[in-house]
Amino acid sequence: MSEQEAYLEQYTSELQPLLLQLAQQEGFLRGPLLETADLDELWPALAQPYMASAVPDFEQYPLVSLGWMTFVGMAMAVLWDEDWQRYQPLGSALYTQLRDARGWDELDEYVLEDVLGMLRGSEEAKRYTDLVRRLAEQALTHLRHENAEPSSPMAFQLYARTLFGLYRIGVALGLARLGYKLTQANKLGGGVCSPKVKVTI
Repeated sequence: MSEQEAYLEQYTSELQPLLLQLAQQEGFLRGPLLETADLDELWPALAQPYMASAVPDFEQYPLVSLGWMTFVGMAMAVLWDEDWQRYQPLGSALYTQLRDARGWDELDEYVLEDVLGMLRGSEEAKRYTDLVRRLAEQALTHLRHENAEPSSPMAFQLYARTLFGLYRIGVALGLARLGYKLTQANKLGGGVCSPKVKVTI
């Protein structure tokens, strides 16, 4: 592993617990991060089209540029639970369909209302919107602390790692809302990766 790779890995390993801790403190998650290898593997297909949408917004609207990825992660958890064999082959189109349903600016509302089924203006929707804002603020603080030169390759790598952390916390939020929790891995063939599997909802 090169020095740069080691630095990026350390950055990621420091960011993820910060995001998880915030979600735990607010009562949205319990224990270790809920995750599935299927959705981790989907990340490269989502990242490229997402960044094409998000990077132009980063200077003026950094919390949108970062935070919308958390909503994408939540949406992917719903699709994974619903019928992953059907949705997995769509790859990057899973993101573009989310974005194009109402447009980039309303991606958050589309996910909350049409994908997650929350009522517009409901207390639940407000709670998740506030959490995502705070997660994005936490991630932005962590990103800016690195003082990477703007528009440099390192700044781009750090931005991508930050998005991945927010995506993974979004997946965890989506899985938790669906009733997933930690249990023994060998009770499920595939699915939520070791040691996480679905239990009775």
